[in-house]
Parts: sequence; structure tokens; C-alpha cells
Amino acid sequence: MLTFHHIGIACRDITKTQDFYLHMGYTASPIVEDPVQHVRISFLEKEGAPRLELLEPLDEKNPVARTLATAGVSPYHICYEVEDIEAAIAELRSQRFLLVNDPVQACAMDNKRIAFLYQKNTGLIELVEAQP
Repeated sequence: MLTFHHIGIACRDITKTQDFYLHMGYTASPIVEDPVQHVRISFLEKEGAPRLELLEPLDEKNPVARTLATAGVSPYHICYEVEDIEAAIAELRSQRFLLVNDPVQACAMDNKRIAFLYQKNTGLIELVEAQP
């Protein structure tokens, strides 16, 4: 049902955080500004390593900004790809996950639909639908 997609990392300055990973052999996608989620995003990839998503908040009201205020630059979420986002949400809700937001299109992911869910024993996860 869930296939690993990426680890999201909250950061204050996307280009400064990118620099470290580029030095470690990752390649970076262009930085995209997502007005729906109020973040700047860049994906980092390296053969044999997990895909990373850097998230820089565009304003202080963004949940990423709140994470940075309490935890600093840190892993923010784990994303899983799913075939049917509504079915995956229903399954996770049956496991006591709270739906943080209804599915929305994500410009940084080729307009595929995404949704965030939270459970106190698991943390924040993101779902991305396999097809737009």
C-alpha cells in the first residue's frame, strides 16, 4: 500500500542546506515555490541514498516555520507514494491518523495530489498519489 518516496527536511535557507548535500554527491532539482503550501522546495537525489525534499517556509505561519522554531533544521516528514490517495487516507484514519489537510495538487510533484496525516506514535507523513 505505501511505497517510500522521500524524507522531507525543514530548513531555514534552502540554498545553504542544499550546499551540504551537493558536496556529499547529491544532485538537486530546481527550487520551486509552492504558493498552496507556502514553501520553497527542492528535491535531492543520489544513487543508493534516499530521496530528500528540502522545505523552506515562505512565512512564519507555515507549519515548517513552527518546526524550525522548536527543533531547528531537522527531518519533518516521511512521504509515501500510493495508488489511491482516498483509500490510503481511509486506511490510515482507521489507524487513528488525523488528516491534516485534504488532498491538494503539488506543483513540485508534477501536480500529483498530496495529503498530510499525523499520528502521535508515528509523526507526520505525506501521501503522494502515483498518478496526477
